Amino acid sequence: MKKNKTHIWLITTDQMRADAIGTENETVRTPVLDKLASEGTVMTNAYCASPVCTPSRASIFTGRYPHVHGAWNIGVSLDEDEVTLGDYLKQENYRTVGVGKMHFRPQCKTDFSTESEDVAIRDRGREKDNTYYGLDEHHISEDNLLGKYLDWLRERNPRVADRFELDHYRSEDAEHDVWESDMPEELHQTYWTAEKSIDTIMAHDTEQPLFLWTSFVDPHHPFNPPKAYAKLYEDADIAIPHSDPAELRLRPDHLLYQGLNGYWPGGGEPHPYSDEHLGRVIRNYYGMITFIDEQIGRIMKAWQQRDMYDDVLIVFTSDHGELLGDHGLMYKGPWFYEGLTRIPMIIRGPGIAQGQRTNAMMEHVDILPTLLDAIGLERPYGVQGLSQLEVLTGKKEYIRDSAITSYDAHDRGIQAKCLRTNRYKLVVFAGEEYGELYDLLEDPDERCNLFFDHVSREVKLNLMEILIHRLIQNQDPLPERKTNW
Repeated sequence: MKKNKTHIWLITTDQMRADAIGTENETVRTPVLDKLASEGTVMTNAYCASPVCTPSRASIFTGRYPHVHGAWNIGVSLDEDEVTLGDYLKQENYRTVGVGKMHFRPQCKTDFSTESEDVAIRDRGREKDNTYYGLDEHHISEDNLLGKYLDWLRERNPRVADRFELDHYRSEDAEHDVWESDMPEELHQTYWTAEKSIDTIMAHDTEQPLFLWTSFVDPHHPFNPPKAYAKLYEDADIAIPHSDPAELRLRPDHLLYQGLNGYWPGGGEPHPYSDEHLGRVIRNYYGMITFIDEQIGRIMKAWQQRDMYDDVLIVFTSDHGELLGDHGLMYKGPWFYEGLTRIPMIIRGPGIAQGQRTNAMMEHVDILPTLLDAIGLERPYGVQGLSQLEVLTGKKEYIRDSAITSYDAHDRGIQAKCLRTNRYKLVVFAGEEYGELYDLLEDPDERCNLFFDHVSREVKLNLMEILIHRLIQNQDPLPERKTNW
């Protein structure tokens, strides 16, 4: 008789906006994710821990905030002593496997070269147990840099691998990180991520619970889907984000200067694109997402083929969003606009309400305790996130009344916190008189900054008080006290 075990499948994308999925945007073709949403619960107010990769990914995997787990920006490694989701699951006899982009460690040297043995630290296991942050097995490939994907590609087609390593299969008219790739779909990195995930499922002993993290590199820039997926959107009516040049003049000098003359970790600079070019960017971005959607469908079939799908708890999300031309900006970085900080969040599995949409606030740090709660485990001491299980099962309307996103680049002179409530957004920059306050009910596009508005003073002070209390509560609770003496 088949034993009922809850397997866990965490699916992440990189730099995917919450509004870039079919359930939110009818232009985007994501039939697989749309079906997943109908089978589970969509959290429409989920927010990233940080608007850059490493801090958010580390928060997903530890349930702790960036200023606590220490991986405060890209280029910084997550401490090997941090206890992770993989560690907790291994204690429950789960086999733990990660495929794709992890980004718990720097991807390259400080000079941005990858031709060095120093990069090998990205892939090596922890010294204390030889796991990769609690993963028994890991297959890493990150942002088209050297990794296991390239090794696989060399085995499949050395000629394609040589060209890929040279120019990432750029087209002749490639510019500004945008082109349509003529690489065969079955050799693409997105396909490889699905292929390795499928291999994991097909080889798994179903008597043991499985944790699989499928982590797609896309739709991260460059915006270069296979040509067939770009073609799907060539006639799509794309809304071009409106950018008011006056917005630049209203930004604080320390952000404006870096954005125009420097490089924030993660990007976030003003773009030079024409409306025509920006339309191409958005179409290609959507094409990358449709390609990912199809590959998720391939992996789903593997779960079904092994008769495991009904017992799989699935979380689909992203590490953060993408500015995608909003407010004249691209990529990510020290900004807190909705397109960058609001993330897709679909959760489906045994006991989860089907077809439910909720605007309950959720944070990245909530994923770990929610998963543990769903398999009957209490929140471990030191984990700062809250279980959202009672929201997911329809027992409560909400667990949180606010969400926090942080950007920390103290080596570049900026530290910022964003507080999001159901109606308002407050952004505070350390050491700066400047700030941001938006009434998202009246101003969903975030164009009217009320931070210095006299009429909104009481609202701002109330939000400041909430933020202060949150920051006090979010200090590291570790180490645990063992005695009063």
